[in-house]
Amino acid sequence: MILNMIPSRFKSRDSVKIKAVILDMDGVIYRGRTLIAGADKVIVELKKRGIKIAYLTNACTRSRKGRVEKMKILGIDADEKEMFPTSYAVAKYICANYPKSKLNVFYIGGDGVGEELIDAGISVVDAKKADIVVIGLDSKMTYEKMSNGFRAIIRGADFIATNIDATFPVEDGLLPGAGALVEFLSFASGRKPKIVIGKPNTYVLDMILKELGVGKDEVVMVGDRLDSDIAVAKKAGVRSVLVLSGITKKEDLNKLRQNEKPDAVIDSIRDLFSLF
Repeated sequence: MILNMIPSRFKSRDSVKIKAVILDMDGVIYRGRTLIAGADKVIVELKKRGIKIAYLTNACTRSRKGRVEKMKILGIDADEKEMFPTSYAVAKYICANYPKSKLNVFYIGGDGVGEELIDAGISVVDAKKADIVVIGLDSKMTYEKMSNGFRAIIRGADFIATNIDATFPVEDGLLPGAGALVEFLSFASGRKPKIVIGKPNTYVLDMILKELGVGKDEVVMVGDRLDSDIAVAKKAGVRSVLVLSGITKKEDLNKLRQNEKPDAVIDSIRDLFSLF
């Protein structure tokens, strides 16, 4: 069911065919280990219609390969080329912005970060040897690990965050997100990250547009968070669809200014084709 829509963003551009849909994952495709009803069928239908799919997630706990494996467990066929987790994007950013002599990274995050860094030819090192500290969500975070990252940062290492999400959705509610760990290091070191790779930064979305070969007016961004998914769509100038199957609740929309509102709001991804 469509709960709220600004039709002009879709209908006034009927002549422009939607060629790609960019999907957040947690809260859109699944919650924790549970598939959101109808998500698998929507993805199959998108592909039948010849619409390209990209998965843009701030999560860094898994690599692209790990994301594909999780989707297959949920019954969804996906390809590594469709996956754009921040674990992959941060490795791309480092390779594009640092000389080979400075590709020495200490990371605090899930295994996916380490896998993508190594796959990109980046050296994963002890904090004492690090030129760069990367921090993301780490369910195995320890005080020692955070202290090592802190010391590297105050010694002069660059500080990069995969994302600053305050929370993330699981089956029975919410858990603290990477943003809590980023704040820990920022507060202790007195430094903000040099860059936050994930949403609402447009870095990964811009990468997707380039790799898919599509224009901004040919894309729809679907997500469950106002402060990341919808915000990045607004910044990038693409259509935005909010689903209420994750973080955001219907009453949260009442707090938004007009220029912060998504172009459409639906119950869940299974209602996507009511829009186009």
